[in-house]
Amino acid sequence: MSDTTKKTGAKTMAELMQKHGDFIKPLQKGDKVKGKVIKLTPEILLDIGYKSHALVIEYDKQKLDNLLSILKIGDEVTASVISPESEEGFPVLSLRRMLDDKVYGRMEELFKGQKSFQITILDTTRGGYFVTTADGIKGFLPNSQLISDSIKQNEKIDVQMIEFDRDKKRVIFSQKATKYQTDLETLKKLIKPGEKITAVATTVTPYGIYVEFEKDKNLIEGFIHISEVSSERVEGLMDKFKTGDKVEANVVEIDSGNNRVNLSLKARAAGEFEIAKAKYPLEKNVKGKVSRSSNRGAEVDLGDIKGFIQSTKIPTGTTLEEGTEIEGEVVGYDDRAKRVLLSPVLKTKFIGYR
Repeated sequence: MSDTTKKTGAKTMAELMQKHGDFIKPLQKGDKVKGKVIKLTPEILLDIGYKSHALVIEYDKQKLDNLLSILKIGDEVTASVISPESEEGFPVLSLRRMLDDKVYGRMEELFKGQKSFQITILDTTRGGYFVTTADGIKGFLPNSQLISDSIKQNEKIDVQMIEFDRDKKRVIFSQKATKYQTDLETLKKLIKPGEKITAVATTVTPYGIYVEFEKDKNLIEGFIHISEVSSERVEGLMDKFKTGDKVEANVVEIDSGNNRVNLSLKARAAGEFEIAKAKYPLEKNVKGKVSRSSNRGAEVDLGDIKGFIQSTKIPTGTTLEEGTEIEGEVVGYDDRAKRVLLSPVLKTKFIGYR
């Protein structure tokens, strides 16, 4: 007989309920009940004002450890009824919803505060890694958000959250966010398309150049795709650039998918080419040195820009070898290749010269 039954003189649960009217209502599966923590180990017991204490069941060890870490004797909590009455006569409850509220609440604070914390690598997959927090929240760490060259299973690394959706249980982590400014709204305020910046190459790959630059005390990551390096076809990018190189580039856009800034070298070159046109107007004579010769023509180094003499402008039987000093007249511009078109100024006109 329970203590409550002894105090009221009732012999059965039915008599107890009749004596107290609505004071004690029968529990239903899924009900929310309030209770006080009266025991934590080896089991969690709650006093819910019922005929017996209620037992909290949690089979997931990680979640059980989390519960034991945040609860203390005397805490008032709200639980969900799993079973109104077990074979032993006590209600069985769950505190998982309360736990989720607390854990996800902490995660939301970390997300809004852009705070760093530690995660553990669980497994690798295409495009990144499955990871977990100390609270057991699982998420994804994309390869594009890594600073380290290689990550091992069970390794612990510092990260920040760049995406958090509690309803969808979607959490995306970033190691780069611990070093760079990755908040999209902040990046949009700091950086505008078309803006000119000076950056330093951090990694050169066959498909593009990763760079970093500072703006208003914010360190920002940028990326220059190989298609934005030059208007001409680029091969051997890793031979042309190296880590530590300074580059002048134009902002193309804020990359919301990778939380960085996409840049262009050829866009910067396009602006500079307009300046070059003013420096090298039509019909002006300029001097340079042949840097490359082919059946299409000869490329001329003018010092600050490239010139080009088409093969149709070279007298028949004449070869412009590399290293040859030459004078040429500006006859046009190649906007795509960003070159000044020249016609050789010859002291003697050869037969067949056009």
